[in-house]
Amino acid sequence: MQFVSVGDNSMVTTPTDTMRPARKRKAHSLTGRITLPLVQAAFKAVRANRGKAGVDKVSIEMFEANLAQNLQALMRQLKDGSFEPCPLRRAFIPKNETEFRPLGIPAVRDRVAQEVARRLLEPIFEPLFHEASYGFRPGRNCHDALAAVLALHDQGHEFVLDADIKGFFDNLPFRVIMQAVAAEVADGNILRLVQKFLRSGVITWTGNSTTPAGASRATPTTSWCSAKARPKPKRR
Repeated sequence: MQFVSVGDNSMVTTPTDTMRPARKRKAHSLTGRITLPLVQAAFKAVRANRGKAGVDKVSIEMFEANLAQNLQALMRQLKDGSFEPCPLRRAFIPKNETEFRPLGIPAVRDRVAQEVARRLLEPIFEPLFHEASYGFRPGRNCHDALAAVLALHDQGHEFVLDADIKGFFDNLPFRVIMQAVAAEVADGNILRLVQKFLRSGVITWTGNSTTPAGASRATPTTSWCSAKARPKPKRR
């Protein structure tokens, strides 16, 4: 491809590297950023969030009783790719007077691993979210979303569309989530880690293990990935 300047056909310019569109750079070497301080910080976040034990029946207090060894082992497994998450423990919370919302409770060890993954991935994807997105984002919450709606009302907007996708988390295909993550991340070990979380399955009250079609609720990595995979709203 060559560029010819208008009015002077004798002047032919070959495009240089600076003239070509910048090639998209993916995030490499995320595995190398998994350090003991990062794993320790992830555990502190899990402990602050409290929560019950998973299918292995290991509570936060039990995990903390042998903390140094547990975190060292977890860091080694995350770095060499041998980490395997446990299935989630199924629990239900009231959705309304007649319905219950299913939750998946990960093991404490797995929650720490998910927090490590979140801290590695969030700085990459956070700048890509739409400005009107408030779910699962740092420093944003429902009150901020309401404030944005009130600001639009003050500008003269009078109509609100309230819509919900039934069973979004249960039916979002793994392929859509993984494509969204792989578009920005080239570290195969981290991609496989995310995939393991998505396919970890759920232990039901009957003792059966199932693998849901979409992302399981109540896990930091899968909830964040689901938010990333949502279509971006268009401006009008």
